[in-house]
Amino acid sequence: MGDDLKYAAPASKNGFEIAILCALPKERAAVLLLLDDLWDGRGSDRHRYARAQGDCNIYTHGRIGRFHVVIVLLDTMGKVPAAGAATAIRIGYPNISLALIVGICAGVPFPKKSQEVILGDIIISNILIHRDFGRQHSDHFKAKVEAEHVYGRPNKNIRSLLRSLGDDGCPEVEEQAAKYLRQLQEKDDTDPKRETGKYKYPGVDKDKLFDDAYEHKHHDPTLDCGCYTQGSICERSREIECDELGCDSNWLVPRQRLTRHRAQGSSPLPQIHIGRMGSGDSVIRSAQHRNALAAEEVIGIEMEGAGAWDELPSIVIKGVCDYADSHKSKMWQDYAAATAASVAKAVLDEYPGSGRTKEGHYRVKFSLRSMPMSNNFVPRPSDMTGIEESLLPCHQKKQGRNVFVLHGLGGIGKTQLAVNFALHYQAAFSAIFWLDSTSEDSLKQSFASCAKRIPKDQIPENIRSPQTGDEVDLNDIVEHVQEWLAKDDNVDWLLIFDNVDLDHTQGEISGTYDIRKYLPSDHGAVLITSRLSKLAQLGESKRIESADPDLSKKIFEKWYGKELSELLHLLGGLPLALAQAAAYMGELNLHVASYIRLYEQQWDELFQNTDSSLPDYGNRSVWTTWTISFNAIETRDKNAGNLLRLWAFLDNREMWHSLLQVAINDQEQWPKWLRDIACNEVKFFNILRLLLRYSMIEARESEQSNYSMHPVVHRWISHIQDDSRKRVFLRLAVMLIGFSVPHITTKNYWVLQRRLLPHAERCLRWMGKLEGGECNMEDITMGHATNSLGNLYSDHGRLKEAETMYQRALEGYEKAVGPDHTSTLNTVNNLGILYSDQGRLKEAETMYQRALEGREKAVGPDHTSTLDTVNNLGIFYKHQGQLKEAETMYQRALEGYEKAVGPDHMSTLNTVNNLGRLYSDHGRLKEAETMYQRALEGYEKAVGPDHTSTLDTVNNLGILYSDQGRLKEAEMMYQRALSGYSAALGSSHAKSLLVVKNIASLQLVQGNFSLHQLIVKFAEIYN
Repeated sequence: MGDDLKYAAPASKNGFEIAILCALPKERAAVLLLLDDLWDGRGSDRHRYARAQGDCNIYTHGRIGRFHVVIVLLDTMGKVPAAGAATAIRIGYPNISLALIVGICAGVPFPKKSQEVILGDIIISNILIHRDFGRQHSDHFKAKVEAEHVYGRPNKNIRSLLRSLGDDGCPEVEEQAAKYLRQLQEKDDTDPKRETGKYKYPGVDKDKLFDDAYEHKHHDPTLDCGCYTQGSICERSREIECDELGCDSNWLVPRQRLTRHRAQGSSPLPQIHIGRMGSGDSVIRSAQHRNALAAEEVIGIEMEGAGAWDELPSIVIKGVCDYADSHKSKMWQDYAAATAASVAKAVLDEYPGSGRTKEGHYRVKFSLRSMPMSNNFVPRPSDMTGIEESLLPCHQKKQGRNVFVLHGLGGIGKTQLAVNFALHYQAAFSAIFWLDSTSEDSLKQSFASCAKRIPKDQIPENIRSPQTGDEVDLNDIVEHVQEWLAKDDNVDWLLIFDNVDLDHTQGEISGTYDIRKYLPSDHGAVLITSRLSKLAQLGESKRIESADPDLSKKIFEKWYGKELSELLHLLGGLPLALAQAAAYMGELNLHVASYIRLYEQQWDELFQNTDSSLPDYGNRSVWTTWTISFNAIETRDKNAGNLLRLWAFLDNREMWHSLLQVAINDQEQWPKWLRDIACNEVKFFNILRLLLRYSMIEARESEQSNYSMHPVVHRWISHIQDDSRKRVFLRLAVMLIGFSVPHITTKNYWVLQRRLLPHAERCLRWMGKLEGGECNMEDITMGHATNSLGNLYSDHGRLKEAETMYQRALEGYEKAVGPDHTSTLNTVNNLGILYSDQGRLKEAETMYQRALEGREKAVGPDHTSTLDTVNNLGIFYKHQGQLKEAETMYQRALEGYEKAVGPDHMSTLNTVNNLGRLYSDHGRLKEAETMYQRALEGYEKAVGPDHTSTLDTVNNLGILYSDQGRLKEAEMMYQRALSGYSAALGSSHAKSLLVVKNIASLQLVQGNFSLHQLIVKFAEIYN
């Protein structure tokens, strides 16, 4: 294996791909003699592979051939220690693709009629069975090898490796193993510190196989040990070698291989046998027991394989040191350990490896999802070279983070270059993440999508894969993903920030942000696409120019399918313009001359009205091409044009049919064209087919049918509308999203709310631009819509935006229906909750008092909406520490609810539960228990014993009982709450983990667990 190659020690445990497990020091000693490099004990780095606290195994790190290997000496023999070591390896060395269990074993002397196994031969497992299972009959032991006692088949790589060895063990591997064995023996002989000669072949005459009926015991009738008179075997005889004990050589079984070498005066070379290996905890010293296993085609017997097999991809490679009969001898153990080590090294020469050490523990499967890939992309080698030289790991000129910025005009092809770089070089990176960077919220949403793809257990599960109802802050998700990217040994990833087009230094534009705070760690590769040339200062960069004539021709012909030449100069080499022009011409089978005529005529008219607020889009070919396409679409279907105009005020990344279905209700407030699309899904899809043909939108790769629009096209469509039309379609967009917001009691509300949030962002941005005008934005309908949008933002913790929406709703309601209308007061109440959450307590109290007074006047003091505000004031006062005032509010709310909706209504029970918490905080534990018991009984009757509201009260009772010292009852409550939460919300939900914390605290109080045991218990429950 290339002795001239120089190898460096891995920087971390992630660099090791092979594990070798040894149960005995003599097994490990033989393996160490075959290391090509030893990585331990070298200077200041000697502790870089430190073992975990409490791990009693002994680790040695080095290299064998092409592979970095970790050699593990178990703390004792058997499958349980092997399982513990394998688990430690799996966790500590995440890129191990193959574990070799190397050492000594017992062999079956005659597996087949034509096959002989002698001492020093090597057994390689292809199947592992649990040999401890079976039935002991009066005259024999019957091994049980049904499917449930046969361990899982090896993985694909191991099966391929075993096939390459063949049934006969592969003479080439045996030959190579013999060379390694000689090297091992020579190295041992030349080391003055070693006991020389122990790895040499002991001799043909020392390989003794006695007849199955002849046992290793005293045969002298004068001894009183019982061996002769009672037929038993005394312990003293077990420790004596056959020669000393005087075992009769007349009972020896002849073997052809040994007879041949005895006659030649030579030593036999070890042979490899591949077959079933029996694994178990007990040492076998019985020829009859061995033969029972042999009847089930077992050829080798050992003790560690069963422990490691299910934890790691494993092969057992063991040298035969005895025949599992009563004549066991330790004479052959060193030689058998040496032959096994030699074969293990030879097998590694044949193993192709998995490549996991390069891609690492942090490997994330490549995905095109969210990448706007074009199937008609034409390679641009000159533009791609700079990216390759800067970002590919093999070309990187400096350590640390490498940033490359692609900048240029919108539609020039930056995104497609980035997509195809990722697609072409996906194997060069351990992970590639595509980040939609059009706004700060879209960027955070993209980080959330990245979190879902990160391997399990590398970030918290509630961050990686939030369950329905998990109110996870996007900032927390971003932080966890950045921490994952910043890990010292996670260095080969690529982040692509696409469309960083908003300049955060230019005024207070919604959605802007400083890209630098999202560039994680000091390593990895970052590719940015942007229209902002100033971002070039972040790293190396390239301005993407228009395509040259040859490339333009290729792009157009790729889309159009026919050759042409005259039009290319007019289209200015802009890839998006070329693609759209080709799609238009192909759809109508239009001649080039006709397209040029339309282009010239349209441009003259358009040029006079070019919107100066779009300097990036001043290139006339983009503007005119899209205008032609848009007019062609609207000529075919006016509804398609209207849908595009509406979409301009929604988020460009996702459109789906059910988003429009709220327009089915209340016909007076929705235009007919929108109702037609909402009511008929076929019409919706026909419109989308038309838009797809002209490349105005793209179909997204998703389980659901949804579509996206290129952001440049999206922005262009909004700017071709005059202010009057903008207000009309913005009003529709706000109504559409506002009326689609589900209440938090709706099933799976969180999923839909997350999809609606980007659309709300777009509406909010435009509402700040379009004030006044003919279209009424402050009527009661808009009040309902903006109040719902406020709820949406509030549910997501976006309190500043929620306040903006609530204030708009409040102003609209006050103008439309007056300050005392119930709709107005509903928003006032919402503002009270918002201000309370913001800590603006004086303003919150003012809002609550206004809502209370208004509702008392409008609907009476005992109306449920009035009582809701009363209950909210109770919560407010409790948080203020004004417990007396809080109790007064709760009591009033309770009495009102009992009268209005009855003692068992959910509103009533919620207030009862609130009173319980108040009494508990006040130390009035008996009264708290009464409230909790009432709430619990009511919840169980109203919504069932497993509803989360019921479980909340169960957990509260657990806390109460713990405070009272009723620890057994507290534990019962906690266990019920945990079981219920885990079933309803999942074991990783915040409520489940809170109960786990309560249980841990209770166990500490009871003195039942050490800190280590508590951590283990927490992990068991969490997983």
